[in-house]
Amino acid sequence: MSKEIKIKGIRKAMAKHMAESWITSPLEGFTVSVDMGAALAFKDELRKQGIPVTMNHIIMKAVQKALSQFPYMNASFDPEREVITLHESVNVGMAIDVGDGLIVGNIKDVQDLDYLQLAGESSKLIENAKSGKLTLDDITGGTFTITNLGMMGIEACFPVINQPELGILGVNEIIKTPVCVADEIVIRPIMKMNLNADHRVIDGAYASKFITMIKKNLENPQA
Repeated sequence: MSKEIKIKGIRKAMAKHMAESWITSPLEGFTVSVDMGAALAFKDELRKQGIPVTMNHIIMKAVQKALSQFPYMNASFDPEREVITLHESVNVGMAIDVGDGLIVGNIKDVQDLDYLQLAGESSKLIENAKSGKLTLDDITGGTFTITNLGMMGIEACFPVINQPELGILGVNEIIKTPVCVADEIVIRPIMKMNLNADHRVIDGAYASKFITMIKKNLENPQA
C-alpha cells in the first residue's frame, strides 16, 4: 500500500533550491586523492594542546587558504547583470544533518579564525541547527560550501552547488589504502575529494589548480 508524504519546511526549500541550482549551473567535476597522514597527526597534536579540533576544521582551513589564492572560487555570479563578485571574506558553508535533511550553515570570516575559534563557531552552528535556532545570518552569505559524508562511509560524492556560489567540495571517508611511495607499497590513510565547479565562470585549469592546492595544504597542514 502506497503512502504519500507532503514535503514542507527544510525538505521543501531544499528541493526547490537544488532543482534551481541543477538547471542554472553547468557542472564540471574533479577528483583528487589526498594522503591524510600528516593531517591526522596534526589533529592529534592540536588536541594534545587542548584545542578540540576535528578533521572538518582542518579541511576548512585548508580550503580557506586555497580560496585566498584562487579568488574566483570564492565568488558569486549574477547572470542577469553579467557580474562576478569576488568576496573579501571567506564564509564557509557547512552541510549539517538535522534529521529530515541537510541544511547549510555558514561560518563567517574563516580567514580571521584560529583553530580554537573555528571549533567554537562550528560547534555553535551545529547546536543551533539541530535545535532549530539558526538565524537568517547563519544560513545566508556563504561564499563556498563543504559537505563531508565521510563519517557515513561514502567514498565519493558530487554535491550540487549552493547558489549563487561557484563551487562545492565533497569530502569522503579516509580509507587505509595501499599506495606506491618511493617504489615501495605502503598503507596510507587516503581520502578522495570531489570538487564541482560552475563552468559558466570557472574553467577546468583553474578548478584543477584549486583542488590541487587544497590537497597540498592538507598534506602539509603545519605549513
